[in-house]
Amino acid sequence: MSRFIEIVEVGPRDGLQNEKLALSVEEKLDLIRQLEAAGARRMEVVSFVNPNRVPQMAGAEEIMAALEPDLKHSRIGLVLNMRGWERCVAAQCDEANVVVCATDGFGTRNQGSTTSQQIDALAGIVERQAVEGGPPITATLSVAFGCPFDGEVSEDQVVAIIRDIALLGVPEIAIADTIGVADPWTVR
Repeated sequence: MSRFIEIVEVGPRDGLQNEKLALSVEEKLDLIRQLEAAGARRMEVVSFVNPNRVPQMAGAEEIMAALEPDLKHSRIGLVLNMRGWERCVAAQCDEANVVVCATDGFGTRNQGSTTSQQIDALAGIVERQAVEGGPPITATLSVAFGCPFDGEVSEDQVVAIIRDIALLGVPEIAIADTIGVADPWTVR
């Protein structure tokens, strides 16, 4: 197991998705460029979700088209399903971040699917990438330390889901404290 930790900036995606005011494509591009100038090398810049459900994430394709290719920075697109993967590939993202929720409560409310269904979707994406190509995939396990609907998430539950994801051959797995309840003892 690697002991390497890398910070991935998610402000242009996670930082904006719950805001009441949706920024324009130009405002989002300005934010991305400022974060890159400040030193962010890997950044989740867009989310390939339905803009009618999450209007703050509208303009993903336009943002990717406007960003100049840059070998110093990796622009990541968040993906929840095969349709999101297809959009991510078409937009030529440098990486794809596929989210799997640690609990069914969060998964059904946030993504409209259970953890098992999300792992199946991830398996389909991994299989498609192996055949057709596409950006490298990271899987992020959300609400890994606690869920606003199901409460505390057991370490055994997290390990079992990560094992299922690893068996798919996903090269990078991130563990997310989505609601900010982790502490150094639970992370360790």
